[in-house]
Amino acid sequence: MISDKKIQETENSSVELSITLTAQSVEDAYKALITKYSKDIVVKGFRKGKAPLGLIEKKFGETIREEATFGLIEEDLKTALDEVEDKYKPLAYSQPALKDEEKLVPFKASEDVTFTVSYDVIPQFETPEYKGLELQAPTASVLKANVDAEIEKLRGQNALIVSKDSAAKKDDIVTIDFVELDSEGINDRNDFTVTIGQTPTFFNLEKDLIGMKADEEKTVTKTLAEDFADADYVGKKVEIKITMKAVKYNDVPELDDDFAQDVSEDYETVDDLKAGVKKQLTERANGKLDELKYQAVMDALVEKCPIVAPKSMVDAQADQQLKQIAQQNNMDLETLSDIFGGQGKSLDSLKENWTPMIQKDINRNLIQEKIKDAEDFQITDEDVNAELASMGDLSKITEEQQKYYKEVITDNLKFSKVNEFLVKNNKFTSSKKMSYDELMNGPVEAPATEEVAAEAK
Repeated sequence: MISDKKIQETENSSVELSITLTAQSVEDAYKALITKYSKDIVVKGFRKGKAPLGLIEKKFGETIREEATFGLIEEDLKTALDEVEDKYKPLAYSQPALKDEEKLVPFKASEDVTFTVSYDVIPQFETPEYKGLELQAPTASVLKANVDAEIEKLRGQNALIVSKDSAAKKDDIVTIDFVELDSEGINDRNDFTVTIGQTPTFFNLEKDLIGMKADEEKTVTKTLAEDFADADYVGKKVEIKITMKAVKYNDVPELDDDFAQDVSEDYETVDDLKAGVKKQLTERANGKLDELKYQAVMDALVEKCPIVAPKSMVDAQADQQLKQIAQQNNMDLETLSDIFGGQGKSLDSLKENWTPMIQKDINRNLIQEKIKDAEDFQITDEDVNAELASMGDLSKITEEQQKYYKEVITDNLKFSKVNEFLVKNNKFTSSKKMSYDELMNGPVEAPATEEVAAEAK
């Protein structure tokens, strides 16, 4: 029986829970256990279960008292944790650790037992103001050139690959064999498909293919440059026999009303297609801009509210990321560890490098959770049922399971509404004007000085 319990908050979202067990409850547990063992313990000179209790206590009492008391500690700790406030309940991945165990033993008869466990809890913090903030975010617009480029992609996607009898030229699709004469054939290729100007070949044959026709053969001599990819070939003079087996080209459809109708039944004319593509690109751009606005809000909130997540929370997320990497590469963690070990690294060092990023992710999620709870977004039964139906066959799921899934789905849907809410309820001024391509694909790096100079010539 617990006579007293106290919780003390420590650093980094950890607490210490101290519990005092009454001497009577400890004695009761000890007597119950020694009585149970007395029926089975065999003592020399006595039949099984017939040894005097005093003799058993003398020989085994300390060990049995220790077992009984630790059993009672475990039992009453569970009771205490069930009764504490939610904010003081341990995280699922933070097992309460008994402090100063060596000072507890040996347990003495007829004395209270006070013990302390430490564990991590969900970080507690005041939610910073998250509405009406004045922030900066980029802007962008969809230009005619972006629409034209997207339509060209659509034309390319709808192109037919057609054989041709004429000579190969840039952007044609050719099938070749090539053989390095006077070699062991390590780098030879058969039925190798190349899009001229787009697909690299080992010997940089792209320019040599231009002008060749199907069934034509030729031998070229090349001296490979100092920057050739394979060091064994740098500066080497090689003879390559090329056989052109097929020449094809992309037969791109004309940009006309028929093409527009092939793209979508929603389009009747080229103007419809252009308007539809512009609408799609604008929606994509707005979605990306909203993401950047949301990031700006969250960065501001995290800066205002520097939460220090407990180590167990960071470690749990890092372990989950390692498992995902292993699964994506079809291997177990041991194999992944061996691979990093071969590179002079360790999984622990990788996790340590992730810590700042994980801390920031945790802070974002914790703040979002607070906002979700504060705003109490309304979710319709239709939305929940639609998500539940997307899980597949529900016939084998019990009503209790469905209830649980609905609660999880509802919470997830509420959480997903935070992003849109933050974007709508804060003010943004333009930090910079971005092109559509820069917005969607990131900034284009300028070529190196030498490359710029070469192009200028």
